[in-house]
Amino acid sequence: MRAGRPPFSYKPVRSCFGDIFNIQPEMFGKTARTEWSKIQAELVRRCRSEDELAHNKRVARGLYEFASEKRIMSRKQEFFPLAMGLGRKVTFWLPMVVAIEDQPHAVFVEPRRTRGLTAEGRRFAFSMMHERIRAADEDFAGLKLAIVRFGDPEGDKRAARLFTDEGVDLYGLDETEIMVSSTYEMWRQVCEDREREARSKGTGIGPLI
Repeated sequence: MRAGRPPFSYKPVRSCFGDIFNIQPEMFGKTARTEWSKIQAELVRRCRSEDELAHNKRVARGLYEFASEKRIMSRKQEFFPLAMGLGRKVTFWLPMVVAIEDQPHAVFVEPRRTRGLTAEGRRFAFSMMHERIRAADEDFAGLKLAIVRFGDPEGDKRAARLFTDEGVDLYGLDETEIMVSSTYEMWRQVCEDREREARSKGTGIGPLI
């Protein structure tokens, strides 16, 4: 929470998810997939540095090839954040329903190379997705859940890897609320400890015990 700003952002590639996942217009017929050159040009326009462009381009390229291979088509669908009490809200999904090989999915894209979702992290994210999307609306009860992660760089891309909730033992809502609350509490204590440490160093007064 107090580590400062990261050296780059994945916001540029996130702004291209609609084109990469081939969102179809609601009032018109089927449209062709956006060409890679147009997505690349949008990344160039949005990225603030060559380093940011390189990281975003690798994720976008891997995701674009994955979407093409799986014949992905999507439609817009707002899934609002899940309230977890005390004003906290979380979102682990894109605002769309994604057809992967003709099967509808709710999808979360995780581009980070470090501190990304482990198997336990994916279990938590899938649990949150289930509660907000499938359990909250019977129209989406049959929706599959998916998380996309990426491998190490290989040339100009990072290959996309699909994880689904099949066979995953999901947490209940009460369990996830306790986990979120306890995490926020731990971070609050860490921040308070750091602030006390900074004040003691600033005044030259060390710990009393």
